[in-house]
Order: sequence, then C-alpha cells, then structure tokens
Amino acid sequence: MAQKMSRRQIVAAGGASAVFTSGVAGAQAPRQAASPGRAPFWGPGPDKNLARDLKPGPTPIRLAGSLNVGRPSAAGGGGQSIGSAVKALRDQGLTAAVTRLEAWQGASEAAISELRAALKEHDVEIFEVGGYRNILHTDESARQENLKYLARCLEIADRIGCRMVGTITGSRNPEGNMWADNYAVHPDNWTLETWKLTVSGIRQILKDTAGSKAVLGMEAQVTTNLDGPVAHRNLAQDVGDPRCKVNLDPTNMVHLHNHFHTTELINQCFDLLGEDIYGCHAKDSYVAPHTQTVFVQEVCPGRGNLDYETYLVRMSRLKWARALLPEHFPAEQNPEAYAYIRKTAAKVGVRVYGDK
Repeated sequence: MAQKMSRRQIVAAGGASAVFTSGVAGAQAPRQAASPGRAPFWGPGPDKNLARDLKPGPTPIRLAGSLNVGRPSAAGGGGQSIGSAVKALRDQGLTAAVTRLEAWQGASEAAISELRAALKEHDVEIFEVGGYRNILHTDESARQENLKYLARCLEIADRIGCRMVGTITGSRNPEGNMWADNYAVHPDNWTLETWKLTVSGIRQILKDTAGSKAVLGMEAQVTTNLDGPVAHRNLAQDVGDPRCKVNLDPTNMVHLHNHFHTTELINQCFDLLGEDIYGCHAKDSYVAPHTQTVFVQEVCPGRGNLDYETYLVRMSRLKWARALLPEHFPAEQNPEAYAYIRKTAAKVGVRVYGDK
C-alpha cells in the first residue's frame, strides 16, 4: 500500500498537489497541499440563520496595555520607574502588558529582579515582547539582521519571564522596506518560494534560540501569506517546531468575503489553533460606507463588525488566561475600548481577571 505523504513532506519536496478543505461552513474552495493556500471563504452576505454558541468557559481573560518604563540601565533618566510603571497598569485595571526589546536590552540583573518583583506584587504578567520584523525582507543581509533581532527578542523574553515574542511573516514588497514590520501587499507574497523562505526563517530563529521557553507568536495580516487561520495552522505544521505559536488578531484576517462572517472566522481560529493561541489583540473591522472599492479599516472595538461576544467566549474556554491587547486606533479611544470589552464580557458571562 502506498504511504500517504504528510503536507510537510509534500511542501519540502515541492511536489504534487492534493485537494485540501478546512471543514468550515459555506463555499469550499479546493486547495493544493503543496501551495501556501488560502482559507476557503464565505459569500459576502451574512448567514441569517447562524446560531451562535455563547456558553462561556471558566477561564478569565486578562486585559493588557503597554508597559512604559525608562531605560533600566539609566535609572532616573526621565522615564517611569519599573515599579511605578507596573503599578500604573494595575491601577487601570490591567493585568497584562506588552513591552519591547529596547526597554530591557543591557538591563542589569538588579533591574530585571525589580521588574519580576513588581509584576509579582501587582499580579501583572508581560504576555508579549513586540518583535515585528520582516522575515521576508528582499535584501538578504537585512533579512538576516531581522532574524537575529527576533532571536534577541526571544532571549529577552526568557530573561523577563515573558511567554511570547510577537511578529509577522512579512512581505516581499521592496517599497515596504521603509518599515521594519513591512506587510505591504505584493504578488510574490503568496508564492511557494516565499512560503518556503518563511518556514526556513522561522526555523532558523527557533534553532538559534534552542532551549528557550519563550515562543514565537506569529500574527496574521491579510496582505501577507499568513492571512488567516488555515495559513496559521499550515505554517505551524510546516515549521514543525512546538515553539511556533499564534498571536491572534482576527481583525487582521478580514476581507470582503468574511466581513459579515466574523463569528465563523473566530470559531475557525479557535477550532484550528486552540491552545496554540498565546496572546490576543483587540480592534474592530469597519468597511467604509461610500467607496467604490473595498476599504477595510481598523477601528476601536465596538465601532465595527467583529463578533466580540464569540471572541471573548472562545477565549474563556482556553485552559489558561490569555491576554487581550487593544491596539491600532487613537490612544484617546483606549478607555472606550476597555469599557466595551468589559461590557461585552459581562453580557456573555466571561470574567475579566482582577475585576471584582
């Protein structure tokens, strides 16, 4: 009997195609297993007969913000002290944080000890070190520098007790290289060659940090080859390393054919990715109402179409408390975002960690 090849073996061989389906409702587009395939999509209109399962799980969610500190190596240099920065988060009712490599690079052991003590005292965790570098940079020397940067982020994450470094696959569009986190759309983003370069880059980062406890949390952008939950799952399978995980942002996956199907999209994310989701981001998806081409815009949670009831319920069914970070809208709207998330969580019976 012929032995069935795994998808990873097929991709490695660049070999023959096979039909792939994701098992979601709606139109099923065949997918070639040897290609970096897209998720099947639903039709533009909503399913008016969709029944949502909003039974919450027992796990609370942690609301997150940015940890803003002065450089630890320059105490008294004008930024907030470590202890006061952590306390400021907790005073806002936030129990998780995102930080950057640059805040802790070269930090003394005393500064790291101070951070860990403050986090423990205020019951706050750093859930993400934001790495965000283009793994697919068109200049090979720059690409290698980006891979080294992400490896340093993982080392810092270990040092400060953070589970995850967040990043993207990136883009082959040279015009977008003015941004470190280039996710500009380009036709080469979806080629098999680019997919293999993505896989090899992630493998290199994880190999160079072998022994680290921190994981690489890949975040989707619809303009790149990591454009949805199916691509997330395929990437993890092809990388084949347990430290390749997910930094979930459903809004980044929205296009016209799933804009009115965010319930199905979110369920697909959690069905396919489950406990591999290590962190979550919060914003909303809004389609501009009077344009002759589709303009999907990131907006504050509650101002768009994303099904936050399902999002929070599915988070609450995971085994340990994930953090949810509002981002990518004007900072003055943060109070509105947190209030909306809390109101929605209360409506569906999801607990917010630390709230009474």
